[in-house]
Amino acid sequence: MNTKKNVVSWPGWSLKENKFGKEFDAEARVRMIVTGRKILPYLLENSYNLGKKYLEIGPFFTPIIFSEEFPDEVIENLEISFLENDINVIEWLDNTFKCNILDLNMNSESFTDHLKLKMKEAFNAHANYYDSVVISQIINYVDYKELFKSIFSILDHNGLVFVNNVVEYGIPVLFSEKRPKSNQEVIETAEAIGYKVKCQEELPKAFSSEPYSRLILILTKE
Repeated sequence: MNTKKNVVSWPGWSLKENKFGKEFDAEARVRMIVTGRKILPYLLENSYNLGKKYLEIGPFFTPIIFSEEFPDEVIENLEISFLENDINVIEWLDNTFKCNILDLNMNSESFTDHLKLKMKEAFNAHANYYDSVVISQIINYVDYKELFKSIFSILDHNGLVFVNNVVEYGIPVLFSEKRPKSNQEVIETAEAIGYKVKCQEELPKAFSSEPYSRLILILTKE
């Protein structure tokens, strides 16, 4: 039995019906899981500073927050939300974890308004802000500047945003024309919106297929 294939042949994303070829075959999916976890040490270091309301954007079938390394008491104290719009992922998340699911299109012009509406629904109108947000391996696929602005508008003061990304890395056919072109551009965009950079690191390539160094950011709103 090929255990690796079983792990990465997800509902609705079968390896046998993979239309993206080598860019999303079993090996590519394993790389996705490994590199997605590059943000994990930074989350663990701040695990007791995540606040109450946690949002993970685009968790797919590998949500970082439910990594086995997280202390149980941290998970128990969080109100966890996932932002996803793949029906297969949504069903799996809903059946697997205790969480709120925000089914939204991040490239929609009404994304920010719909995000705030969904937050009120999820929290019974008692909260308008998240305390911590994770954006891991997502910003190549969206208008990332607008996403950063939207997150800034629903981030509580002193809240944390964790960013993990390699420019031009992923599934190119799905890339947004409004993706970042460099790590420096991402940093400058965040600062221009009003974020303060708490942590900024560039990690060496984990795989030869990565075209650039990996950017890790921890942003806050003061």
